Amino acid sequence: MSERSEVERAIRQYFEGINTRDASMIPLADEVEMSGPMMPQPISGVADVRQYIDETAPFMARMECKTTIIEGENAAVTLEFEGLNGVVIEGAEFYRVRNGLIRHLQVFFDTRLLFKGAN
Repeated sequence: MSERSEVERAIRQYFEGINTRDASMIPLADEVEMSGPMMPQPISGVADVRQYIDETAPFMARMECKTTIIEGENAAVTLEFEGLNGVVIEGAEFYRVRNGLIRHLQVFFDTRLLFKGAN
C-alpha cells in the first residue's frame, strides 16, 4: 500500500469512527498526540486520545470531510460537523500518519459557534 493510500485510509477511518461513535476503529499510534480548541492542553497516548474521542463524538450529529491535501505523511483536511444543537461548524484538521497509524492530530474550529442554537 502506498504512503498516500495509507494516509487516506487512516483519515477515512477517523471520520468513520467519529460518525459511528467507535473510537476503537481509528488507527492510532501508541504515541499519538492530539490538540484542539476544546482541550486545555494536548493529550497523548492511544488510550487518552480514544477516551477523548469517545467522550466528544456523541455530541456531533455528523462530521464530513470536505477537502483533503496530502503531502507525504502529512495531511490537511477541511471539514464540516454538525452539533446536536443543529449548528454546523467548518474547521480544519492536520494529521501526521506513518505506517497507516495517526501519530499527530491537530483540530481547529471556532468554538463560539458551539454555544449558539440552531438558526
